[in-house]
Amino acid sequence: MRTRLLAALLTPALVLALLAGAFLARERAASAAQLLRGWNNIAYFGQAAPPAQALAPLTGEYTAVYRWDPATQAYQLYAPGVPGFVNTLTTINPGDAIWVHYTGSGREFNTGAPPSGSVPAGGSGKISIAASTFVPASDLAVYEKSFNQLYPLNTDPASQRYFAPVHLPHGATITTMTAAFEGTGDTVKIRLDYTPITNGDTPGAVYILAEVRSNAGPSPQTASAYAHQVDNGANVYFLVVDLTGGTASKLRGVTISYTY
Repeated sequence: MRTRLLAALLTPALVLALLAGAFLARERAASAAQLLRGWNNIAYFGQAAPPAQALAPLTGEYTAVYRWDPATQAYQLYAPGVPGFVNTLTTINPGDAIWVHYTGSGREFNTGAPPSGSVPAGGSGKISIAASTFVPASDLAVYEKSFNQLYPLNTDPASQRYFAPVHLPHGATITTMTAAFEGTGDTVKIRLDYTPITNGDTPGAVYILAEVRSNAGPSPQTASAYAHQVDNGANVYFLVVDLTGGTASKLRGVTISYTY
């Protein structure tokens, strides 16, 4: 596997965080995110505000914030103290999923979400998942990826399937999934699935919430989701992508929309 650096400020440490941070995340009270030294992926539910204001309690304790912009297929950056032209992230909005490079020793950060695991009524939000967060189902997979592109280098079965964890707000109702890809025929299939936390590898206990297929329309493609309310106490949520066209089948970004 070869990984390409696309921007000087997007460091290899962030790539590792994108892959590992989601797996290491722990369930916390809805009103707080536990920050550990390094990269942290958190959902923000405070008021829309410039990054310096939204993250004011962390002043002096972080060096960079990234948010994926599915419209431009690029990361937006805010880094305190850098020249203004470098900063492309101007506002953090409720429901945004952001990566924060935290330099302190560890603390809780109030994300603005309501307490006791509840979510505010009458709103909507989105989360985005970059292609770099996906990992292969097989250790024998041969593939290449950059920050937002993933594709197998051949068509052998071991190189075709990839997974990525998804962290949705507890109590939210998933509405749609939009995926960007490159492929013809039926060579790209992207699913949003869930399974009970007690399930290991029983396929019959994995349930599809939304699916995008390259033979169903052009990219980016939006699919409606089956009615489902997120229950993070009972289920785990993840994306599955099958790329069966070798180097001609590529995954880019995925966005999931929800209401609460």
